[in-house]
Order: sequence, then structure tokens, then C-alpha cells
Amino acid sequence: SLKTSGKDEENMKKLISMLLASAMAVSTIVPVMAKDTFSDVTDKHWAKEYVEDMAERGLISGYDDGTYKPEKDVARMDAFALFARLMGSNNESNKDVLEIAKEKYKNVLKDYKLTYAEGDIAFLLYRGIITEKELDKYFKDTKKTEAMPRYEAAILITKAMLAEDEATKEVLIDMEYSDVADIPSDAKQYVYYVSQKGIMQGNDNKFSPNGKVQRGQIAVMLSKTANSTNYYFEVAKLEKVDTSADNIKIADYNDEIGYSKDTVIFQDGKKADDTALLPGQKVVLTYAEDDSGVKVVYIDILESDITATKKVIYKGFSSTEGKLQVTAEDPVTHESTQYECSPNAIIKIEGEALNINKIKAGEYVQLGLAGDTVVEITSVTKTETIKDAKLASIDPKGSIKISHEDKEFDGKEFILTSDTVIVKDGDTATFADLYRGDNLLIRLEYGVLAGITAQASRKTITGVLKEYTISKTPSLTISVDGKDETYDIPADIKILKDGQEAKLADYEIDSGITITVESEAITKLESASNVGTVGAKLAGKVVSVSEAANVLVISYLNGSTEVTTYITCKYNTKFIVMPSFGEYSLKKIKAGDMVEVYGEYQNGIFVCQGVTVMPAE
Repeated sequence: SLKTSGKDEENMKKLISMLLASAMAVSTIVPVMAKDTFSDVTDKHWAKEYVEDMAERGLISGYDDGTYKPEKDVARMDAFALFARLMGSNNESNKDVLEIAKEKYKNVLKDYKLTYAEGDIAFLLYRGIITEKELDKYFKDTKKTEAMPRYEAAILITKAMLAEDEATKEVLIDMEYSDVADIPSDAKQYVYYVSQKGIMQGNDNKFSPNGKVQRGQIAVMLSKTANSTNYYFEVAKLEKVDTSADNIKIADYNDEIGYSKDTVIFQDGKKADDTALLPGQKVVLTYAEDDSGVKVVYIDILESDITATKKVIYKGFSSTEGKLQVTAEDPVTHESTQYECSPNAIIKIEGEALNINKIKAGEYVQLGLAGDTVVEITSVTKTETIKDAKLASIDPKGSIKISHEDKEFDGKEFILTSDTVIVKDGDTATFADLYRGDNLLIRLEYGVLAGITAQASRKTITGVLKEYTISKTPSLTISVDGKDETYDIPADIKILKDGQEAKLADYEIDSGITITVESEAITKLESASNVGTVGAKLAGKVVSVSEAANVLVISYLNGSTEVTTYITCKYNTKFIVMPSFGEYSLKKIKAGDMVEVYGEYQNGIFVCQGVTVMPAE
């Protein structure tokens, strides 16, 4: 129940009156209903009272001809949407909560084609009234437009009353319905609960669990559910949070409001614990009033005054003219800064709300800042470990960026210090030994990079040199089976050619190479003993011809880059001139002719077996 300080009874009434006044203010926009709102629901109709009630609340509506059609069946999708609205999906106070729910479940729900009800179903998912596993059961294909059976309505009503735990605790169930055997076993506890609450009753001693819910009946169910569990909603700003006493204080209300372990707190689309509650936050409070009183059932955190956070080493506090100030040291630069604290700043040590006197000098804390003012101080573990990271990029000036499946760490950058300890593959290493693609375990102390444990993967690749780029981050592209792969070139790469030390410039484009790769960096490059793709083809323009060496020099485009390469012709290379398909020879080929050469790479040289020539003249 709702807890208040001071005169509990009086404060309870004050809060309920405040919420009712707010609800009534909103309800004034709904037109006053005529004596008979619907032409087919007159004073003689058994459901008139309930239909009128739900129409006035704006939960149900009729047809263009002025009828309600109380005997018409209610589709599953419609029933779920109505109970979502009973729980506040269409309440103005919940408009931001509804948008969060829709965004969170839009990909999950898109294939169910729920049209107008998609937002309502997303709201029920968000509140935990239904689960993703149940979507197929209720909404797949034609199921969403099928009439809802009465036993399903019993389950939905119980959950909408937040009474599922209470209902399912009942073990000894004694129902006097003559058709109790027809009630599905997993629905009996729910049917018993709504029957005991007087929300659903049978006829002629029968519950008719598989009977179809009709529009007149759904109005009764909604009205009785609302009277049994009445929801109120309020957008508020937190002024004070006391997690040790499970109390919050909101603006424009003098007394503290209590919550319980059953209160569900949402932040950023996820469930959170009460340590997420901070002064200055904009929240939506959902109250439920039932026989036991008024209780806070949901707290949705929408915004916070916190604009930035800083992890620092706490040095101490002082008070000047009634203003609290804290001094903190930057763990990297060791510079000290003094910050002013908000009067309502919350201090949390290991999740417990405490006084600032409990923070010891030298402890590692996170400051929550609203502008330059501290509104929150929370303790942070001195040592933090980030597992399963991958080295995404390296800045030669001394920093690394990681990639990670966890969004909290993905793209995070760390600066190395002189004290950072690096171990790679079990051995002590240096910054230069780290390569892009290494698997990392990061260890932080006071938020500073204290240690890196790296592990590399290794492989040997043979292919054709396609290009290399000399820049701040040099790279080389090798073609393997027609697929290009690009790797980093570190400063300590070992380059050999024909067994001798060489430079990268000693290799021509299209040379055959073998590279040793560590993670995403080349540690060794050497001549390939045999590289080639039989049936390889090049097409380009003849630059020059050497009859003596049996060599054609041609240029061709590799992407947007013009490449010049040497083509070695053998004694049995066949030459054909186009378009006559006549025999041709190497000595007839001139600069400017267009050729297509067919052959393979051998030791980095293209050896052609056939040439087709399109003379320039």
C-alpha cells in the first residue's frame, strides 16, 4: 500500500483526492452522454449500466448508425487493446511510455499486422501482461480476428488486475460450475479468481469457457475490472529519493510516497531497480487502487537532469555559506576540481543511500552532473574488467578503440599510460605488439587503463598483390580466389623476396605473395612459390611489346585505379585477331591495340596461353 509520513489516513485521502481531481479534469473533455448512448442498449438491456460506464470513460464506442451491437463477438485483438487502454495505454500521461514500448517492440510486432492495436499490444508487452512467446498463440494470422473465448478473457482480466501471482497461488480450487471439466487446466486458477471477484459469472451453473465473448459482456468485464482495480497516472518530478526506506518525494506534494518490492521500475526501455531513481528525474507514476488501498505499481523514468557523468577519485567535501562542495581528482591528469552539490544530491555507496560523511577520501566515485552541479554521487568499483573485447583501431599516439557486443563498451577509447601492463599470448608485450583484430581483456583501475591481455589469431595466406596504401595506417590488399582481403601493415613487418630482405616497393602489383597474418596485421610478406588461378583473364590496352623477351606490357583498370602489368608469352601461346578470328602473332601487336589475355599467375608473373587482339587501326 501507499506509505506516507505523518498522518497516514489523512495523507492517503489527500493523494487519492488529488489524483481523482486530475482524472476528473481530464474527463471533462468527454461529452456528457444522452440517456441512451446507443439505440440498441436501452434501459431494458442487462448491460446498459456497464456499456454507458465504459463509453463515458472513452474505452468503447459504437457504430456509425448509433448502435453498439452488444451481441456481436469481440475479436482477440480488440479485447487485448481494450484492456491495454484500461491500464493506461491511451492515457495522456503515458504518451511517452507508449512511444518507448512501440519503439522497443516494433520489429517483433511488424509481421502480425495488428493495425490500430499495435501500440496497445506493445504496451501490454512492455508491462509484462503478455510475453513475446504468446504472440503466435493470440495474434498469428487469423487468430487475432477470431472471437476471444471466455477462459482467455479470465486470464487477461487477472493479469490486467496485476493479480496473476495471487491467483496462481491457489491450489485447492472448488468451483461449482457444472462444466468445470471443460475449463483448460492452465486457466482454472484464473477463472476461479475472476469468479471470486465477481467480474465473470456463468449462466445456468455453467461458465462456458469456450463461449465467445460478446461486446455487451466485454463492457461488463471492463467496468467491473476498473472498479476492482482502478488505475491513476501522474507525470511528476522526483525531488527526493530514499531507497533505504522505499520512499520518494515528488514536486507539488508535501509528503513522501512509498513504493514496494513489487513496484516495477522502467528506465531506457528496460526494467531497473530503485537505485536508478534519482532526484530531478521526470517520471510517470502508475497507481492502482483496490480493496487493499492505493499502491504505486509502475514507475517509468523518462528524463534526468543529469547531463554528464565523470569518474573521479573523491578527495573530500566542505560547506561554505550553507552550500556543499566536493573536491575530486581526475585519475588520468591528477588535477583536482571543486564541484558544487545540489541540496537534493543523492549519495549512493554500493547501492545504498548514505550521507556524504560515509564516503572515504581516495574512493573511486562517479559524479552525476546537471551542468556544473553535482546531483548524484555513486561509488564505483576500483577495478573493472571488460571481457570479450576486440581491438578495432590503434592510434599511434597511444590509444586504442575497442568493439564489443555490449553497447556500453562498443566504440570505447582507452588511453595508455606509462603504467599500463600489456601481455600478449602469455608474454610481456609493448604497445607496438598490439594489432587490429586482437582479442582483448581490458583491466581498468579508477577508470584508467591498467592492463591489456591480448590474444592473436594467426594464418598464412597465398594470393596476388592487388594494391598497398602508405598512410597513417598502411594497408595491403591481396586477392585470394578472386576475393580481395585487406590487412594492416605494421612498422615491424618482415619483407622477403626470393629469400632476401626486401622492401614493399620491390613487389609489383599482381605479384604472387604469401603473407603471415596475425589478427588483422601482416607480420611477414614473401614471394609465393606458386600462385595462380588457371583460366585467369586480363583485358586492357597494349603499352609496349618486347619481341625479344616475349613480353606484352598492358594497362587496365582495377576498380578506379589504372594498373600496368607485364604479360609473359610462351612459345605455344595462341594469338587471334578480331573480328576475323584469324591467326596472329606477337610481332604484329602494336601499342594502343586492345587485348584480352588468358592464362595464369606463376611466381607473381602472368603467363598467357592465349591472346585475342583488337587492332587500334
